[in-house]
Amino acid sequence: MKGRAFTVCFVTVVAFSLCVISTSSASAENPNLHVKVMTRNMDAGTDFNLIAAAGGDFAEAVYNTISEVVQSRIPERIARLAAEIAETKPDIIALQEVTTWDIPLEAVQFDQLDLLMKSLHSAGLHYKVAAIQELTRIEIPDLAIFTDHNAILVRSGQLNVIGSESRIYENNMFFPMPDGTNIPLLGGWLAVNVKVRDSQFEFATTHLESAVSGYPDTFDLQLSQALELVENLSKSNLPVVLAGDFNSDAEHTNNYPSDMTQSYDYIAHSGFDDVWKKLSPGDPGLTWPLFGEDLMAGQPIQPLERIDLIFSNGLNADSIARTGFVPDTDGLYASDHAGLVAVFDLMKHHPRKDH
Repeated sequence: MKGRAFTVCFVTVVAFSLCVISTSSASAENPNLHVKVMTRNMDAGTDFNLIAAAGGDFAEAVYNTISEVVQSRIPERIARLAAEIAETKPDIIALQEVTTWDIPLEAVQFDQLDLLMKSLHSAGLHYKVAAIQELTRIEIPDLAIFTDHNAILVRSGQLNVIGSESRIYENNMFFPMPDGTNIPLLGGWLAVNVKVRDSQFEFATTHLESAVSGYPDTFDLQLSQALELVENLSKSNLPVVLAGDFNSDAEHTNNYPSDMTQSYDYIAHSGFDDVWKKLSPGDPGLTWPLFGEDLMAGQPIQPLERIDLIFSNGLNADSIARTGFVPDTDGLYASDHAGLVAVFDLMKHHPRKDH
């Protein structure tokens, strides 16, 4: 998602601190202590640019946005994502843009996380929600309620989640509304402490704010979020795997000028290895956009940049691959972002690179 607006009713932060969740992989399926992780932006069904560009016709922009969300085929996309998970069988999944929509105007409700968990269960896959973070909740009376989340799922088995942490960034974007109010659009990071036999590491996810052309403050804002993220994760005494949608182009393509590279550069030079760059040198591995939304809906689209990333500080990755990069026979993608799946060898630690 590249932009967000609406009217905020209230904002809540939720995180689950879990004593022990028995989850996937280690001793039975992965005797060599390999752990597979996935990152996936689930796509809200809109980038909210119709509202951002509304000018004086805000009501029509809201109606058009709601229509776009309904037509984005969220249940079918979730089923496709569940099939993708069934094929790759990640042990831990980082999810961004995990949205809920309650749309009285269209008499529909979409809860992406609930739909995904039901689809996984129907496929005979056993995942649990290890942690969830509520970000921005937006309500337009009688029309729609939208809530954004980050979430981490784990596959049932013998991998233990022994704690979690959730933080909202100190600096967040504000969007000016027609009534003169400024709407805070919250971002944050979410992490779980994972133990496999005698090995332990932190697994974290985030969705950094988009840097928006014409709003120079958003460039500094995104970088401030990246600095805050690194500062907090660097306090851990454990190896760290960081996965998410960073809205900062790792390939420095300049194809989408508003996505600056400074946030990526800062993270990559603060002790966090870009796993794709390390294992697939020379392959740009572009992840966004797989299709157009809002003003670009229906137009031919080619991926422009690599903003969905997996970093590691202290663990060696054996492999990494894109997922969800090819549509089904009807041309449907699970998301406008491709995902990543990486395998880490917990027996091959390297010294943490602290900045």
